[in-house]
Amino acid sequence: MTLRSVLLEDEIILSVDGLFDGNLAPDYHHAVEDAFAAGVCRVVVDLTMATAVDGGGAAVLAATAAGCASRGTHLIIAMPRGVEAEIRDPAQVRLLLRSFEPWQDAG
Repeated sequence: MTLRSVLLEDEIILSVDGLFDGNLAPDYHHAVEDAFAAGVCRVVVDLTMATAVDGGGAAVLAATAAGCASRGTHLIIAMPRGVEAEIRDPAQVRLLLRSFEPWQDAG
């Protein structure tokens, strides 16, 4: 599992390669907090290369959604097979992840 982050002027792109789990969550959370401190207007989470997202990964994505909603920041999650969603509520994260069939059993 690998996390890459690119901070642009008002946007951060976070790319996950492999399993997004609780082990990756602290690094991910730190990158998001740094982006919020920098005043980003948009957070893009690229899961197109992720193999699965477990409960820990889903929880940190939901926390990102809550943080973005409270700041008026846009959150976009890109999934494999070209699925892309703008998330405005933390509950949408679990719905999006559950709708992605290969990950349904990941936790």
